[in-house]
Amino acid sequence: MSQNIIKKAEEIIHSKTAAVNMGVGVTISLMDHEGYPTTSSLSISKADGLRHIYFGIGYSSNKAKRAMECSRASVCIFDDDFENDAYYNITLVGDVDIITDTTVKKEMWYEGLEEHFPEGGVDDPDFCVLRFTAKRYDLWIDFEENVTGSFDLPSLKTSTPCFEPILVYNNGQCGKAMELYEKAFGAEVLDVTLYSEYNPEESEVSEEQKEWIMNAQIKVGKQTILVCDDVTNNTKQGDNLQMVMEFKTDDAVKEAYNTMLNGATKLTPPHNAGYSSCVAYLTDAYGIPWQLMVWDK
Repeated sequence: MSQNIIKKAEEIIHSKTAAVNMGVGVTISLMDHEGYPTTSSLSISKADGLRHIYFGIGYSSNKAKRAMECSRASVCIFDDDFENDAYYNITLVGDVDIITDTTVKKEMWYEGLEEHFPEGGVDDPDFCVLRFTAKRYDLWIDFEENVTGSFDLPSLKTSTPCFEPILVYNNGQCGKAMELYEKAFGAEVLDVTLYSEYNPEESEVSEEQKEWIMNAQIKVGKQTILVCDDVTNNTKQGDNLQMVMEFKTDDAVKEAYNTMLNGATKLTPPHNAGYSSCVAYLTDAYGIPWQLMVWDK
């Protein structure tokens, strides 16, 4: 039953986002400079289940100032329309932080915010994103069971990630590179998957590219290295060496991605990629490209 309640709560939160139906009944409580909670209504830009909720606010606003002074916060989503059998109260307790990265701001922008930022819209330097990360939840929906719980911080505690570098090649050069590493370093080829082996009928790659390497593993000494061909041929020098962090669960990928968002660029949010139930890409605030993924080898 509790999983059904959690799923309903996630659906309710999603229904409150600006892209679906920007509705009332969403409040956030932040601590003021005297240590008292101050509650305001606020529209949700986007949400990732119960765990992460994003709001578009002004950097010069009291909300932003309070968030920067004290990260503790609570979000409440509620409705009491008894006539239509709609009753719920979703209370989340956690922390907030401020994101000013341009890529994230564009992702969180929605129609209607221009009224608050008429000068520059999404590029207005005063526009920023308030990210709420839940630690605990208390759910009461449709007079069913009251469900409470907490999130492990991080969710990786039960799923230790595995780190491997990946080398990415343009123009189908991966196979030739592997041959070079075999000769130069005594590299051992552990596993090779061609693009033709991955949904060949649905694949958009050309006949030539079907013989390119989708992913492979080589071992040099004690180090395992991932290698692959980029069928878009768009990998630039500097991006052809990426860091791959492999996780056991989708939630662990999403947790890591959201944690690394601030200051990150070249964002590809978590998604199902066929070969992985959840994969995401970003270049972190320090210029290091990362691939975060679920991979059951």
